[in-house]
Amino acid sequence: MERRRRLASAERVRELLDSAFASRYHDHASMLTLSSTAVALAEEKSHELPPDLVVAAWTVHGNALRIAGRYQEAERALERAAALPASDSSARTNLLEVRASLYRNTGRFEGAAQFLTAAIDAYRSAGDDEAEARTWNLLGITYLDWGDRPRALRAYQASLDLLGSDASVEAVAMTGHNLLEALIAEGRLSAAMSALALLEPFYRRITSDRLSAKVEWMRARLCLALQHLPAAEIAFERAYALLSTEPRSPELPLLTKEMAELQALMSNSPVLAEPETGEE
Repeated sequence: MERRRRLASAERVRELLDSAFASRYHDHASMLTLSSTAVALAEEKSHELPPDLVVAAWTVHGNALRIAGRYQEAERALERAAALPASDSSARTNLLEVRASLYRNTGRFEGAAQFLTAAIDAYRSAGDDEAEARTWNLLGITYLDWGDRPRALRAYQASLDLLGSDASVEAVAMTGHNLLEALIAEGRLSAAMSALALLEPFYRRITSDRLSAKVEWMRARLCLALQHLPAAEIAFERAYALLSTEPRSPELPLLTKEMAELQALMSNSPVLAEPETGEE
């Protein structure tokens, strides 16, 4: 009876954490409610739960607070997680990744890079190529936000190099999306077009509307950089059609802003640029 009760408590905490994580893009209020409920239950039952699960609860709650922009509370929650004992290395590396994201959000890029480098070392030691690839992608995002585009590009390439033939379409698509963003920002438009051509087979297999929207958005930015304004307009409209179906999409205001800027540019352009014919 005692063992069954403990298992039920642990399962309930896991269900709350999974639900909180699943709602992170579309419902911040539910995400916070679920994660705070998980933390309260984990603390109440801490004497009968695996320590790693208590660490996970505080980590997910800290991440939820970070996503909601409540950075000081997120810091306290993640410090609580870091102070707890944990035997599972995945609990510790996940905490490192979330703390890195918080540091990146608050402009502490050097600290974020240190957390991610430590996580990469741990995944490499464990032989977990998929997790290491994901963390290289996060490191690339950190470097790009830091303004270090060359290191961002190297990080994205390291991530792609680790993704084998059995890697998920989503993993390749997300890293490829970020690589394209860095190449466009660096002004390496020919390289960006080549990368996009290589990634197209993966993009056609995406099932997530959110990720498909981000792909079209990046395609629009590349077309805009190439001064292919009509093509950029079409890609922007596709991105908007996909992203606007998602409730409370946090990226939608930025997307609409970029679409408005394109419309202003097109209205002031006496001749709309036509796509150039690439060399054979």
